[in-house]
Amino acid sequence: MVQTDENKLERSRELLEELKNARGGSVMDSHRTMGNDPNLINMFLQQYVNCNKKDISIPAKYRELIVMAIGMATGTETTMKVHARLALEKGASLDEVFEVIRIIFFTCGVTKLLPALETLGDIFEPISLDET
Repeated sequence: MVQTDENKLERSRELLEELKNARGGSVMDSHRTMGNDPNLINMFLQQYVNCNKKDISIPAKYRELIVMAIGMATGTETTMKVHARLALEKGASLDEVFEVIRIIFFTCGVTKLLPALETLGDIFEPISLDET
C-alpha cells in the first residue's frame, strides 16, 4: 500500500529532499517508506538534524561507534552495518570497533554478540587458522 494523497506526497518529497541534503546526498528505503506519512518523515528529519547537526560535541567516529553499539544492543541490523561502516570511514580502527563489541558482549551477553558478528560478517573477515 502506498500514499495516494498528492498533497501529502508533495510534502513528503520536500521533506525527503531536506533529509537527503542533511545526510549528504542519500536517503534509505526506510526513509522513503516513512514518506507515506509526511508527519512521520518530518519528525524523523527534525530528530536527525537535532542529533547530528546541532550542538555537536562528540567527535564523528565516536558518535558512529555509539550508534553502532545501540544497534547491536537492540539487534537492529541496518543500524549495526551502516554505523560500523561510517565509524570506519570516520577514522575508527579495527581495535576500537572490537572494543565496542566487547562492551556489548559484557553488558548484553552472547545473545547480542553472535548476531552482531554475523551481521558485520561482510565488513570484518574471519581470521585464517593457517599461519601462512
